[in-house]
This record gives sequence, structure tokens and C-alpha cells, in this order.
Amino acid sequence: MRHALGRRAFTFSVAALAVAGGALAQPRAVLVDPIVDVGIVPRGDLVEHTFEIANEGSGALAITEVKPTCGCTIVDYDRSIAGGATGRVVAKLSTKGLRGPVAKSIAVYTDDPRNPQLKLVIKANVRAWVETDPGYARFLAVRGQNSETVEQTLYSEEPGELVVTGVSSPFPFVEVGFREAAEDERLEGRPGRQWVVSTTLRRDAPEGSFADFVSVDLDHPKLERLKIPISGFVQPVVAVLPRVADFGRKDLSVPQSAILEVKNLGAAEVTLGGVETDVAGLVAKLEEVEKGRLFRLRLTLDPGMPKGDFRGVLKIPTSSRLQPEVRVDVRGTIL
Repeated sequence: MRHALGRRAFTFSVAALAVAGGALAQPRAVLVDPIVDVGIVPRGDLVEHTFEIANEGSGALAITEVKPTCGCTIVDYDRSIAGGATGRVVAKLSTKGLRGPVAKSIAVYTDDPRNPQLKLVIKANVRAWVETDPGYARFLAVRGQNSETVEQTLYSEEPGELVVTGVSSPFPFVEVGFREAAEDERLEGRPGRQWVVSTTLRRDAPEGSFADFVSVDLDHPKLERLKIPISGFVQPVVAVLPRVADFGRKDLSVPQSAILEVKNLGAAEVTLGGVETDVAGLVAKLEEVEKGRLFRLRLTLDPGMPKGDFRGVLKIPTSSRLQPEVRVDVRGTIL
């Protein structure tokens, strides 16, 4: 009987010690400085800050996940922090696109049962040394036609005089210039000297899309060069919608047709000639809907076309000097 009681007491003591030991071995997550204010930051700079997480428990602390609440923030962190040690969460905040006072938070998840989620915050006051209004130049034009000139007004609310010394264009078909803003061109409530940077898309701009930056050279104590985004799309004189005649997969037990719209975007009327196709069995018929402006192109697949994939090109002559021919890709599969 005594031996049985002794064994039970021993077992109870071991279990009690195990429970006590387990409690002592638990982690305890403590934030050292959960909020940081980095002050004034020039827009476009990358802010980096290292947060510290102390583990005041004796067991290892696992950081299971870190989630920034903003896509402008990226993080790196220690996955495990030993008892009594301090780990790091390194946060990098991109200020591109941000303006004024901002506060971006980061959620840190741990295996500390008493503190499973921690919150870190980066505060900043994002400023541009030189402001631009509207801050970008976008164009939608038709080949061979004049487009509007986009003007930017530059000013600085920071100490130091602002002087524009030069501008340069990324494209030969984009003309740029600058001048000091006249009294009636100044933005109200903005201090100091103001400047106007003009951007003009030339008539010889090629068809298609473009994007880059206009560079503005400055005499300013905080900024030597400013980049202004420029983008646009130059449409053809005669446009076809959709741009590709894609029939997809077709069963030709009956004739299959598709209708495309041919539209004149130019200033003068155009005439279109007969449609030429290199796809055997494809019949193309052109109909004028609005004189010199709008046409309808009907494409029909003949039931006698061979099975399999087909690809080809339609060619339509036009009276436009800038676009003497319209080309349309055709493709599909006959089942």
C-alpha cells in the first residue's frame, strides 16, 4: 500500500513539474517601440525602419505571419526569437504615389497565446520638393492631326527659390518647352516663382501607344531634376473594330459570319476599295453605312473550307494619304 501511494505521489510530482515547466517555457511577445514617425520624407523615397520585438518569456517565440495593410509596404522578419532575446521586423515603405501625412500599419502574428497579434505603425509626412499640376501629360490623338498642348505648372512650397533651367523630351515626336508663369497663369495660394512646362504631340507621331517621362532640369537647393510622366495613344486614320477577326472554333454545317466596323477617325472623308483576302473560302463584303465615315465589313466562312486552323490577312485600300491600306488579321479553326 505504501509503495502504491509512493508511486502515485511521485507521478503527481513529475506531472506538476512538467506543467510548471511548460508554463515557464512559454514565449512572451513585447513590442519595444510599436509606432515610429520618420518625419518629412521626399515623395519617391524608400523609407526603411527596423522594429524590435522582445521575447520576455523563456520559450522560443515564433512569428507566424506579417501582413502590411498597404501594398506600398514590404517586410522582412525573424521567424523565431529565442527566450530573452530580441528579434526584428524590417519594414520598407515606398512613398511613390503618397502625399501629406500618412500612417501605414503592419500586423504581426505570433504564437504567444496572450499576445497573438501585434500592430506596428510607420508615420511620415510625404512632400514633393517641387509640385506639378496636373502632374502628368496624356494624349489621345489620330495620326496626322494636331493634338492639344498639355501644360504643367511647377511650384515649390519648400524653402529656396525655384528656377527651371531646361526641359528634354523622351520622343522625337513630342515637343517640350518652358517659361515662367505669367500673372494670369499662376496657381492661387502657391508661394514663390511658378513655371509652365508645355508638352505637345506632333502630327508625325507614329501610330500606337507610348509612355515615358519628360525631364525638367531645376536650380533648386533640394532637387536637381524632376520627371513628369507622359503617355498616350495615336489612333490610325481608318480603324477596324475589332482589330482582329477571330472566328474561334466553328462547325461549318452552315455558313458562319462575323461583322467588323471600319471607321474613319480622320478629318476628311475617305473611300475604301475592294477587299483582298488570302484565306481560301473566306468571302468579304464591304458596305458603306455613312458616306466617307463609317463602313461595315461582313466576313463569311464558306461551308466547303477544309478542316483545321486557318490564318490570313485582309487588305483594304483607302484614299487616305497617311494610311493607304487597312490590314486585318483573320484566324480560326474549322471543326
